[in-house]
Amino acid sequence: MLCTGAALLGMFFFLTLFLQVVWGYSALRAGLAYLPMTAAIGVTSGAAAQLVPRVGALPTLLTGSLAFGGGLYWLSRLSEHGSYLHTILGPTLVAGAGLGLLFVPLTVVAMAKVAESESGVAASLRNTGQQVGGSIGLALLGTVAFTVVANSARAGHGARSAQLSQAARSAIENHALTSGFGRAFVVAAGIMLLAALITAATIRIRKADLAGVNSI
Repeated sequence: MLCTGAALLGMFFFLTLFLQVVWGYSALRAGLAYLPMTAAIGVTSGAAAQLVPRVGALPTLLTGSLAFGGGLYWLSRLSEHGSYLHTILGPTLVAGAGLGLLFVPLTVVAMAKVAESESGVAASLRNTGQQVGGSIGLALLGTVAFTVVANSARAGHGARSAQLSQAARSAIENHALTSGFGRAFVVAAGIMLLAALITAATIRIRKADLAGVNSI
């Protein structure tokens, strides 16, 4: 949950900035751009609820982590000259599918074999992990992204920055932002690869421990 929260909040933050600042989307249009991903999360969450009792939590978590990470890495190739259909739709669908496969088994594993009297504490710990991960992740990804932005903008303006036209300045700044946000998505993808490794090393829940999963 810590890794997922870090990558998830970073994705929403930087993708929203990219859509509104670089591509000039309105807030409403940027929100609508997330609808296909939301649909993908809904579809794969329903599928995950059926898969976990059949194949177990570990394969579902690994698939979800790698799919989400793959979507983030795909997003790192965004371009200020791209289009929604060719640049954003595909990777957000993949990322959404991965998230849908993550949410259900993460909840099930966190609550498996927890006494009813301790279920509140277990659920709080799970939610806290996601929130803390989001805070730490955004700080880390923000540092990476805006360091790249500053370096790219400085290199683009060069010694003759005063002689550049407004259009040239805008193009340089948009390229710098795109480069920085792309680097942040690469790091976020690496975080999800770490999540997959943690999952493979630590998750030891058997199918028998998941009795009642159909009720979630």
